[in-house]
Amino acid sequence: MAKNPASEKKKEVIYIDGTRHVLGRLATHVAKAALEGKEVVILNSEKVVLTGKKSFIISTYKERIKTIRGRHKGPFWPRRPDAIVRRAIKRMLPYKKARGAEAFKRVKTFIGVPKEFEGMELKDIPKAKLHADEVKFITIEDLSKEIGGI
Repeated sequence: MAKNPASEKKKEVIYIDGTRHVLGRLATHVAKAALEGKEVVILNSEKVVLTGKKSFIISTYKERIKTIRGRHKGPFWPRRPDAIVRRAIKRMLPYKKARGAEAFKRVKTFIGVPKEFEGMELKDIPKAKLHADEVKFITIEDLSKEIGGI
């Protein structure tokens, strides 16, 4: 049986520091990289931000959680910061198809920086960074505390 040359290549791994990155913009960049075959590791996922009025974001998220029709029925909404970021990325992938499911397996999110990733060169995505100081925003960590995730 012939070997697949794509599997013999060393996979490229991208380490991203999530601090002050806007969630949607970060998710699109990560989804595109994962579809290209790169492994993506997002560290400090609790410091990713959602732009908008804090009270509106919290009330909207709580309303979504209330729509759950029971313990065993969906939709299921994550409450931990790393899971919230991971779900946003999942929804930007064609995860019901094999290509999207494989790409989603290449995405990993972490709260803080685990010991195995200390000393790694962390990349920033300039287009996804929150630059303006006067913009209203809430961190994923604050949102998670409000909805009972942390």
